[in-house]
Amino acid sequence: MKILSSLLFLLLLTSCFKTAEEIRRDKLVDSMSSELQQSSSVIAGLQQRVSELQNKLASTSGQIEEIDYKATTTNQETTKTLTQTIASLSEQINVLTKQSKDNQNEIKRLSREVQGQKKYISKLTGTLTKITGPTKSSSGSLLKRAHKAFEKNKQKEATRLYEEVLASGKINNKQKNHVRYNLGLMNYWNKRYNEALTYFSSIYTKWPKSSWAPRALLQIARTFKKQNKKAEATATYEEIISNYPKSAQAKKAKKEIK
Repeated sequence: MKILSSLLFLLLLTSCFKTAEEIRRDKLVDSMSSELQQSSSVIAGLQQRVSELQNKLASTSGQIEEIDYKATTTNQETTKTLTQTIASLSEQINVLTKQSKDNQNEIKRLSREVQGQKKYISKLTGTLTKITGPTKSSSGSLLKRAHKAFEKNKQKEATRLYEEVLASGKINNKQKNHVRYNLGLMNYWNKRYNEALTYFSSIYTKWPKSSWAPRALLQIARTFKKQNKKAEATATYEEIISNYPKSAQAKKAKKEIK
């Protein structure tokens, strides 16, 4: 009987131990369940965040694709426009080039005709001169008439006669310089300064040792002053003083350079 009681006590004690173990396990399960729920909540939050980021990425990708499409379309349109413009310009250049060549050929043809006419007129004038002697249209006579018209300030007549004399080519270099100088003066008086510079410069550049060279150079300096080109005028005055120190023009240059 005493042994039986001991066995029952052991059974009851063992039953109590199982109950405590189960309680501990239940608490552990509850704790793990709570942590699992928290983890699930965190994972759910992360999944939502990932979803939002994916949506934003898709939206951004769409915008980038749209921008890229627009840029590509714009570039294509710009390239097409530039290509068309270049083609148009090339066509215009070709047309102008052809016109230029045609004009050059026409100028050459006219030049040949003019030269032929000059030779014919020169030959005819020479023949008439031999037959009848010097006439009013001879170079010497024309030059005298031109100088007389110049002295009387008949500038249109003088210009026409001077140009006719130069075209004939039957006067010497000194006479040519005189004619060019007078033509330069008339252009200078009428404020046609570029034309005046052309005549004066042709004297100085072609015949720098001529007595007309310092005169022409002085007029070039004065013309520059009229055009308000002070630096060019000063340089020209200095050139007169340096290259023609004993000339009357050098004295005038020293006064006018100030």
